[in-house]
Amino acid sequence: MTDDADIEINEHPFRDGRIGIIDIGSNSIRMVVYDQQKRSPVPIYNEKVMCALGKGLASSGVLNPEGVELGKQALRRFNALGRNMEISSLYVMATAAVRDAKDGAAFARYLEDTYSIDVDIISGKKEAKLGAYGVCASMYKPHGITGDLGGGSLEMVKVENGQIGDHASLLLGSLRMIDESKGDRDKLRKLIEKRFNELDWLDNKKVPNFYAIGGTFRALAKMHMAASNYPLRILHEYKIEAKNFLKFVQDIAGLSFEKLEKLPGSAAKRTPALPGAAIVLEHIITRARPENVIISASGIREGYLYEKLSPFVRGHDGLIASCSEFATKGGRSTSYANELYTWMFPLVADESDKERRLRLAFCLLSDIAQHIHPEYRAEWAYSRILCSALTGLTHRERVKLSLALYYRYQFRRKDELPALPLLKASDQEWARLVGSAANLGYHLSGSIAGNLHKSSFMIEKNNLSLQLSGSMHDLLGDAVKRRIDGLRLAYSDYLTRKRL
Repeated sequence: MTDDADIEINEHPFRDGRIGIIDIGSNSIRMVVYDQQKRSPVPIYNEKVMCALGKGLASSGVLNPEGVELGKQALRRFNALGRNMEISSLYVMATAAVRDAKDGAAFARYLEDTYSIDVDIISGKKEAKLGAYGVCASMYKPHGITGDLGGGSLEMVKVENGQIGDHASLLLGSLRMIDESKGDRDKLRKLIEKRFNELDWLDNKKVPNFYAIGGTFRALAKMHMAASNYPLRILHEYKIEAKNFLKFVQDIAGLSFEKLEKLPGSAAKRTPALPGAAIVLEHIITRARPENVIISASGIREGYLYEKLSPFVRGHDGLIASCSEFATKGGRSTSYANELYTWMFPLVADESDKERRLRLAFCLLSDIAQHIHPEYRAEWAYSRILCSALTGLTHRERVKLSLALYYRYQFRRKDELPALPLLKASDQEWARLVGSAANLGYHLSGSIAGNLHKSSFMIEKNNLSLQLSGSMHDLLGDAVKRRIDGLRLAYSDYLTRKRL
């Protein structure tokens, strides 16, 4: 991110029609339809059918016959749905169960011949890579290790600032662990220990983060959220201090199925797989020693699309790409956002790179609530971003951005807002400052590009004033004066908080 006015925002880097992906996994078959193939595709349809293709595979060597029939029915429905939704491309991929079963290739051929589709049977290493790509697609510069726990395998990959390193696929899927251990926890622990001993690059490699992918990992995170009364229900980028999560998963691993089902946030269908997933996490935390465990709702499906993008488009910031699209809906351009971003820079000259990125996202979204009734704009803007499907945001950044947008429409806070405890006091002052600045900018320009450059902020000995040139003096009515006074106070409080 640069400090000057020339921020290039690629508004539509890659466009196509609706894209469908059918993911034939060991436990479920899922279809997701995305609006377009682009840097940050938006899922517009998502359906899962629990088929358990991999049930009993560890002992029988073949796909679960009941699961095969359910799978055929699911593919018939999904194929028809794709036609009805007029998707332009349909990708079908199969993972551990189909690639490992003796009859997996025959099942894939049946689907291809019956439904005129191509089934891409993903190798273990390719599956690992795609899971990591899913994290890279939806998080900002991930650094650590990704782990994707499916029904038939566990894929682990090193990532650093979006680049993929060592990767491996372990035979530790949820269904496989259940089949091989037969419910014996001691046998389960020995099995997991044996498989992790095959992964020599994991030990004594302290990493910042472990990115947990997969439904069973998410089930554990949901239970942790419930136990800690967490104020958001968004699993993606839920961040847990690893040493605290270790104690939690150790407790889970020792509980009976009856007690697990009664825990807040638990799901009965996931209960049989929870002990195995908990012990897997216990091994990862003790061996890789991450500082944090971060949950990812994105995995191989998002990674599959991300890999198909050009390296140039992959290099774009997913958050900024999404916010740019928000800004251009309804025929608007990003010119005013760019101008607003530059205009307020003197107020936050010492901001961090992450805050600068967040401020650009804020400027792109600053007019998001213009079509809402004035009495509800601030509260609506806050909720709209807090509950949005935007990715590339930590939970703290999500709330911080939401609060800044609240102040864009209401420069004195008068509502009780959810999730504010996730913010530090300095976050709240930053949000108030940039929101108040954008509120003032709107009253000077009407959000029309080409006006703000006729005014500028002057700061002398930490005292803020606004310099106006030419006809801009005609704008100095009561509404503008009140907002200048409010911004001065916000700036003073921001500086005071920065000094603490």
